[in-house]
Amino acid sequence: MKKLNGIRQRAVSSLKWTTVSQAGRFSTQFLGMLILSHLLPPSDFGILAMASIVIGFASLFRDFGTTAAIIQTPNPHPSLLTSIFWLNIFLGMGLAASLCLLLPLITIGFDQPSMGRIVWILALTFPIVSLGTVHQALLEKASRFRVLAIIEFVAALISVTGAVWAALSGWGVYSLVLQAVVSAFVTATALWIVSRWKPSFHYDSSEIRKVMGFTRNLVGFNVVNYFIRNADNLLIGRFLGASDLGYYSMAYRLMLWPLQNISAVVARALLPMFSEIQADPDKIAGAYTRATAAVMFLTAPIMFGFFVLREPLVNVALGAQWRPCVSILAWLVPVGLLQSIGTLVGSLYLATGRTDVMFKWGVAAAFLIIPAFLIGMEWGVIGVAIAYAFASLLLFLPGLAIPFRLVGLRVADVLLRLVPPIATSTAMALVVGVCAVIWGAADNDQTFRLLSLIAIGMVTYGGLSYFTQRDLLRDIIRVVLNR
Repeated sequence: MKKLNGIRQRAVSSLKWTTVSQAGRFSTQFLGMLILSHLLPPSDFGILAMASIVIGFASLFRDFGTTAAIIQTPNPHPSLLTSIFWLNIFLGMGLAASLCLLLPLITIGFDQPSMGRIVWILALTFPIVSLGTVHQALLEKASRFRVLAIIEFVAALISVTGAVWAALSGWGVYSLVLQAVVSAFVTATALWIVSRWKPSFHYDSSEIRKVMGFTRNLVGFNVVNYFIRNADNLLIGRFLGASDLGYYSMAYRLMLWPLQNISAVVARALLPMFSEIQADPDKIAGAYTRATAAVMFLTAPIMFGFFVLREPLVNVALGAQWRPCVSILAWLVPVGLLQSIGTLVGSLYLATGRTDVMFKWGVAAAFLIIPAFLIGMEWGVIGVAIAYAFASLLLFLPGLAIPFRLVGLRVADVLLRLVPPIATSTAMALVVGVCAVIWGAADNDQTFRLLSLIAIGMVTYGGLSYFTQRDLLRDIIRVVLNR
C-alpha cells in the first residue's frame, strides 16, 4: 500500500508539472502562432506543412522507439542506456545525411523549389535532438517533470521569440524553420546541463537486441500511424496546392490544441506510473478510467466551444485571410473530440508491452482512413475533412475495445463515465450558441464579443458541472492541490 501511495503521489506530481509545462508552451506557441499568422501568408504555413511531412516521417526512426523502451523497462542496465545513446547519435546523423541526399526527389515530389532548402535546414535538428534523447527518457522515468517543464517552456519562449523577430525581419517561411531549429538546440543543451547521467564510450549490440521486439513493433505502428495522420496533408499539398494545405493545416492545428495540451499531457505523465504497475491490470484499468474521465472534463467543453465559436475565433484570432478554416473546423472538431477520448490507449499498449497488437491495429485502421481521404479529395479540402470525420467515427469503438481487452476493461464502463462531461458540454454549447445568435455578428468589437461568449461558456460549464460532475470536479481539484 505504501508503494502504491508513493506511485500515486509521483503520478499526481508528474501530471501537475507536465500540465504546467504544456500550459507554458501552449501559451507561448499559441501567441506566436497568432502573431506569425498576421505576418506571414497562408502559403508559408502550407510550405512548412509539406516540409514537416518529410521531417515528421524521418522522425519516426530517430530513436527507433528506444525512449519508450527505457521508460517501460524496469531498472535499465547502464550498458543499455549507453548503447541506446550511441544508437540514437548514429540514427540522427544518418537521417540527416539521408534527407540531404534525397532533396532532389523531395523537391520534385512536392513541386516546390524552396522545399529543398527548408528540409536541409530542418534535417539539422536530428543529430541535435539525438544528443538529449536518453537524458529526457531518464528524467521522465524518474518523474522529474518539474525540470522538464522549465526546459520546455524556456525552449518554446526563446524559439517563438526568434521566429517572430525573423518574420519581422523579412525571413518569410524561414522564420518558421528557425523556430524548430532553435527549440531543438535549446532543449538538448538544457537536458545535458540538468541530467545526472552521462554516456561512456561503450556500445553493446546484445543490449539493443533485448528491447528490439518492443521497439520494432512500436516503430512499425508509428510509421503506419504517421501515414494515416499525414495522408491528408500529402494529398492536399500535392494536388490542391500550398494555400489549401495552409488552411487545412491551420484548422488541424487548432483542433489539435486540446489533444496536445491536455490528452497528450496526461498520457505522458501516466506512462511511467503504468509501467511500474504493469503486472496489475486491474490497477491500470482503474487509473485509466479515472484519467480518461478527467481528460474529457477538460477537453469536451473546449471542443464544443471550438465548434460553436469557430467563425468568430478564426476572424479574431487569425484574420479574414483565414476564413476558409471555418468550414474545415466544422468537420475536424468532431475528429478531435473522438481522438481526445482515445489518446490514452497508447499508454495501455506500451505499459503492457503489447506493441505487436498496437501495430496490427494501426495497419487495419490505415485500410479505412487512407481510402477515405482519396474519396474525399473529389470534393476538395472540405471533402477530405468530412472523410476524416466519418472514418474516425467508424474506427472509434474498435479502437477502444482492442486495448481495453489487455487490461480487462469494458468499453461500456468507460463510455458511461464520459456521459456527464459530454452532456454538460452539449448544454454549454447550446447556451453559448443562443447567446451568439441573440448578440448578433454586427457588433463592431468582435474581440469583445468573442471573449464575452467564451466567458459565458466557462461560467455555464462550471456551474452545470457543480451539479452534474461534482465528484469528478472534486478529484481534479485534489490533483491540482496535490492532496
